[in-house]
Amino acid sequence: MMFALVFVALGSLLIMPLLSYATSVFKASAVQRSKADRSEVVRGALRVALADPAHLYSACSNGGLHTPITLYAPDLGVPVHTECTILDSASELADTELRVALATVQAGSVLPVGAVGTAYGNSGNADPTSWLNDVTNESQGGRILVPYLPLHARNHASASGHMMPAWAGSCRVFIPGTYTDPITINDSVPTFFTSGVYYFENTVTFGPGSNVVIGEGAIEGCTTNADAAFYAIGATNTGNISGIGGTFIFGGAGRLVITDGGTTTGPSVIFNSRLVDPTDVGNKVSAGMSILTVNGVTTGAESSADLNLPGQLYVPKSLTETDPTDAIAPVDAAATSYTPSTLVPTLSPLPPALPVIDISLLGPGTADIYIPGYVSVPQGTINLSVTAGAEAGKNVELIGGVLAATVTQSATTPANNQLGMVNRVVQKTFKVVSITTEGLPVVTSVAIVQVNDYGQSAINSWVTVTV
Repeated sequence: MMFALVFVALGSLLIMPLLSYATSVFKASAVQRSKADRSEVVRGALRVALADPAHLYSACSNGGLHTPITLYAPDLGVPVHTECTILDSASELADTELRVALATVQAGSVLPVGAVGTAYGNSGNADPTSWLNDVTNESQGGRILVPYLPLHARNHASASGHMMPAWAGSCRVFIPGTYTDPITINDSVPTFFTSGVYYFENTVTFGPGSNVVIGEGAIEGCTTNADAAFYAIGATNTGNISGIGGTFIFGGAGRLVITDGGTTTGPSVIFNSRLVDPTDVGNKVSAGMSILTVNGVTTGAESSADLNLPGQLYVPKSLTETDPTDAIAPVDAAATSYTPSTLVPTLSPLPPALPVIDISLLGPGTADIYIPGYVSVPQGTINLSVTAGAEAGKNVELIGGVLAATVTQSATTPANNQLGMVNRVVQKTFKVVSITTEGLPVVTSVAIVQVNDYGQSAINSWVTVTV
């Protein structure tokens, strides 16, 4: 009995501290579990915000450094507030790369109404060769860009495009390649030109009600490059799809016509800016290019000499990226398959050549033409016509820089009329914060993320703090 009493006494001396320790451990464990749970909640809320970079770019761009934008926060069991602010912005071109915004190089030409950016002060000079002193083949500050032509696929693609399967929704798809037949879109079927380089030797017409997106990028089309490559019915040569955005090149009789046909249903034609990997030989010079022409015709499509109309217009022959010392045609026909544009100005009394880019908005409806990349048609004309009183709701933006022989305009211009260069903001850095709003401990998760306007993103840092 004595030993039992001693054992009980000793046991009580040990058990009470153990119980006290166990109680403390359980309490501490509950606190740690709460911290861990709340930390996961704020990290989860932040993951939701970062899951769609394109939406993040769009939503947060409405804020500022001291103007936060509240973002959606999911119900994860703990109330959370998520917001973003802008820390920094980056433009498409550095100051040293900011090319001449607008230049017309035919003698006697005048700069159009609606010019934005720094225009070429020597536009329309009586000496049609004077502009050549300010030419460069790469975008440089204050210089006129005459870019090399990229290589293009030689397969003759379908001029009617390819429909996506019914399950993908109404969507017509075009694949990069060579188009020698005219393309005409006069309906409202959403149309998507997959990313890459397109070469046209005939008229491309986007007519009343057309809804066209050229290339993948910041503005969504009716499908994506990947889905089009896999599922477009009857599409071949989908390996020609490259980068994002699209480049249209016009040779021969190729030209772009955008028109509402005088109807109440205007067209929507949206280019996405062309981006390619710098190591993509043959395509890299298409970066930032939206519309180009093959220059250098004199007496016909077989000429590879510079275009020389004495006293009127002088344009050097186009050169390719792969061999910038040689002519495109006919010497390089086997390698490049380009034909110089035949749409060059003619002297009176001959009838003038058709415009290379002809935008005709004559009806009362709305229209949207957005071209963010460079437009280089130095041997041809850009024409913009709007009926008097019908300018409302019409948006025409050629804002990646414009080089043309001449630009002709009607007395009435679109309500939003911009021709030239807008150095667009293409990347922003955001601070995205998620914080618990009820209970303790207070947990905050902060990410610094860079997002491009077309949705690509990179997380620079991500920390979670518990107070």
